[in-house]
Amino acid sequence: MRWTPFALTLLLAAGSAACDRLQHAAGAQQSQESTRALGLRVKLELLQKLGTDALRIEVDSDGGAVRLAGEVKKRATAELAEEVSRKVEGVASVSNDLKVAGEPGPTSSADALLAEAEREVADAALEVRVSMALVDRLGSDGFRIGTDAASGVVTLEFPPAVERARRRDAVQTAEKVPGVKKVVALDKD
Repeated sequence: MRWTPFALTLLLAAGSAACDRLQHAAGAQQSQESTRALGLRVKLELLQKLGTDALRIEVDSDGGAVRLAGEVKKRATAELAEEVSRKVEGVASVSNDLKVAGEPGPTSSADALLAEAEREVADAALEVRVSMALVDRLGSDGFRIGTDAASGVVTLEFPPAVERARRRDAVQTAEKVPGVKKVVALDKD
């Protein structure tokens, strides 16, 4: 059998299209697997940082976008879950759809809103007390450590330049500040 140049061109084009479809399908499967792996890495990090508080958190991922859903007991857990998720390699964005059990809804009373405002003020005051303690103990390194507080849970964010020994010292210092219930250490990117 003799192949004409036109027939060979058609055969090569069909083979090339088939290869493209196979590569696309393999890429899609690989992408789907990496998306699932990202969700698992986020869930693992949440479990390691939040312990049993993370058991009721559902993690969905699509590419680098992560969605947190479920119900948690404290506002601090919801806020910390978002921060921890953002630090996982490969996460581009986090949608925090966590609900806090017993939290007032949008039609809450003035008393509930006032109570929430008081909690926010208490958190801000705790952040300042922790920051001051870090600066007192660590000097200029204390200024480089990011602090956040929610319901007694303090998050310390360390830049790469802060050595391990200084990080341990910072965590121990924060734990001694009155009102601190738990300290979570995170690395900045």
